[in-house]
Amino acid sequence: MSAHLQRAIDQLMQQLIGLSAKVEENVKRAVQSLEEKDTELAQQVIEDDKEIDKREIDLEEECLKIFALHQPVAIDLRYLVAVLKINNDLERIGDLAQNISRHSIRILSNPLHIKSPGFDLMGLYYNVQVMLKKSLDAIVNLDADTARDILKADDEVDRKHRAIAREVIEEIKKNPDNADVTIHFLHIARHLERIADHATNIAEDVIYLIDGEIVRHGAAY
Repeated sequence: MSAHLQRAIDQLMQQLIGLSAKVEENVKRAVQSLEEKDTELAQQVIEDDKEIDKREIDLEEECLKIFALHQPVAIDLRYLVAVLKINNDLERIGDLAQNISRHSIRILSNPLHIKSPGFDLMGLYYNVQVMLKKSLDAIVNLDADTARDILKADDEVDRKHRAIAREVIEEIKKNPDNADVTIHFLHIARHLERIADHATNIAEDVIYLIDGEIVRHGAAY
């Protein structure tokens, strides 16, 4: 690898780390806005998604510039492909954090929200947070073992998501007058579950980057 290409890839990694930190923080604040009944914080998450979108575009353009200028091959090419895919997943996670904040605002603006049941969203969020943090750590440290741990953790997130979905449906049946606010909890749980899916995608791309092994769809190729 030439010195110019190495510098370009190092800068690319710094951009990716910065984006990942911003995304992780926005997910945290989106959930926090509901827990602390803070609509201003939720609105800030929505506004900050514009910065995430800009960083995602900048990083993609930098990747394309490296392709054009350096024509990378072998592991360098694999690295850039993985970065492009991870970049896309991070942007989608940012969108999901924004969606959670929108649902948080709708819940908190409804006069019935205080009476809404306490579904275990924080328990689900804890599992998702661990997966997301580990996936980002795996990027920073290029750690395939940590990435493989994430693949195993997704089943528990799916289980908790299904449990919340059942509880929401039962609550709507018992208190149909509250359905307009209760249904937002189901959407938030779904968005958290999707964040876990994207964390899994990132882990799979880290494994591909390090080992050249494709582990999508539960199989190695």
